[in-house]
Amino acid sequence: MQDAINKLKNFLVETRHVAIAFSGGMDSSFLALMAKKYIPESYVALLVNSEFMSRSEINIAQATAKRFDLNLQEIKIDVLSNSTVVCNSDKRCYHCKKAIFSLLLEKAGNAVLCDGSVIDDDDDYRPGKQALAELHVRSPLKECGFSKTMVAEALRNLGAPELIRPAQSCLATRIVTNQKITAEKLKQIEQGEIMLRKAGLDYFRLRHHGEIARIEVANSELHDALDKVASISEDLKNLGFKHIALDVDGYQKGSMNRNNG
Repeated sequence: MQDAINKLKNFLVETRHVAIAFSGGMDSSFLALMAKKYIPESYVALLVNSEFMSRSEINIAQATAKRFDLNLQEIKIDVLSNSTVVCNSDKRCYHCKKAIFSLLLEKAGNAVLCDGSVIDDDDDYRPGKQALAELHVRSPLKECGFSKTMVAEALRNLGAPELIRPAQSCLATRIVTNQKITAEKLKQIEQGEIMLRKAGLDYFRLRHHGEIARIEVANSELHDALDKVASISEDLKNLGFKHIALDVDGYQKGSMNRNNG
């Protein structure tokens, strides 16, 4: 662990000017905290506010920046105006990342743009990685050998255990590939997941299959999930779904990518 921290310190000090793609998630928050510690006058955390990010996640990111007095800059982008993105091909993540990080590069100016990727992020189909490579975005946590477990441990050592939480992918990942992404679908997903959270589920995804809402929950919650989902079934249908399905295979990371890689 200490070796990875020393490498990260050296990266930040030697790079000097750093712009961090900040989501409020565990990894980018840790990177921002370390930048504040080692280069407090020459970093910025860039938060992208788009339709693909739920309001609750935006609120968490803003609250994290305020709680730890991070140098935050919020940038709004209309991803739904990008026809290449909303057609939702199997390269949607690539096109989306390319558009968003191209904008972040402009905002970064002379600073080196970094994201919060860690070594664990190589275990899923992620076409967005190609866009980051093409734009020469750095991933210092990954370069220094950090895993999510190591980041969690480091956050505890920093006295910030409240930042340790499961990763939250963007809302677009809940929509079937090649089905157009619309503001209505994103709203259905966001509101549906708010309902599921209020029903008592902790870790889940609402996958949008047109008239069907397919709900994945953590295996540890599967036993109790049926009653909880059933209790809000009518509310979910009021969002526009005709059928509510609970996936007995439980939550599966990147389940919408099964045929893509």
